[in-house]
Formats: sequence, structure tokens, C-alpha cells
Amino acid sequence: MILRAAAAIARFFGQIGKDAFHSLPTVGKWLDDIIRWPFSLVLGGSPPLPSYEPNVMRSDIINEFKKARRATAVEVLGRDIVATVRKFCAAAKAERDTMDLPGVDTGVMALLLTMDDNELRALLNASDPAIRKFSMGRKHGIHGVPALGVHYLAPANARASRPSLDHRRWKEQAELLRNIEDRFKVG
Repeated sequence: MILRAAAAIARFFGQIGKDAFHSLPTVGKWLDDIIRWPFSLVLGGSPPLPSYEPNVMRSDIINEFKKARRATAVEVLGRDIVATVRKFCAAAKAERDTMDLPGVDTGVMALLLTMDDNELRALLNASDPAIRKFSMGRKHGIHGVPALGVHYLAPANARASRPSLDHRRWKEQAELLRNIEDRFKVG
């Protein structure tokens, strides 16, 4: 019984200590205000800052963001451009010359107008992601269809531009083209 009473008393004093500890920042602010008050009377204090209350609702910002997203060109590179390219590839030669290509880049449009029937057929049979990559000018992987502005790496067994007997000139040129920092090392 005595142990329970001692434990209750210890919990009581512990709670008081906990509350006192958590109220230290408030007490510190009161002390700061008390010390600052005479100085603000003598030296003058600055007026309090006005409170800011926004006049725009959160839902208005979200709706405006959604409208801007719908208005951007993200939709042009979606299904619309794939359908446009497919329609162009499926059209007859006479129709292709007068066809309007909305949303298609000028470089891709020039490439489409110079492609032959086999390349157009391969592009028509390609998947939607491949056509989307083609219309963005990226590496698309459609066999038989050229890519716009993509430079492929030369294969490892490609012939060198110089004959193999010209090793001495290669070495001299490499030494001349070496960085200037490598020529003069200090230390």
C-alpha cells in the first residue's frame, strides 16, 4: 500500500515537472516581452506586421493548374499525333501531298514527305510508342524507317579512315593534340 502511494506521489511530481519543462518556451517569451517593454517605450517600437490572409482558394489553384495542363502540347504528343502519322502513312500519294499534319514537328514532317512507300508501310505497322518516338525525333527502332537527327555509332569492325601503315603519323598527331597540361608537369 505504501509503495502504491509513493508511486502515485512520484507520478504526480513527474507530471508537474513535465508540465513545467514544456512551459519553459512560453515563460521565456514572457520574460523576453517584459525585458523588451521598457526599451520599446523609450526607443520606440516598430508596428506589428499585418497578418496575411490569402484571397485565393486552394481549389481555384488546382482548377487553374488542370486547365493549363490541358492546354499544353502534352496532348499533341499523345494519341493524336500517332493517329495523324498513321493516317498520313495510310493515305494515297495524291492525298499525302495536300494533307495537313497538325502537331507534327517540321523536321518530322519533312522526313515524312521524303519517305518512300516501303518506309511508310513499316511506319504504319509500327507500335504506338515507336511512332511517338519517331514523331519526337528520338531513336525508335522501326526497321527500315530513318530516324530524325539520330546518329548511330559505327560498328566495332568498321574500317579506319587511314591505312594501318600510318602509325607513326597517328602517334605524332596524338602527341600534338594532347592537352597542354599534360606536356608541362610541375613536380
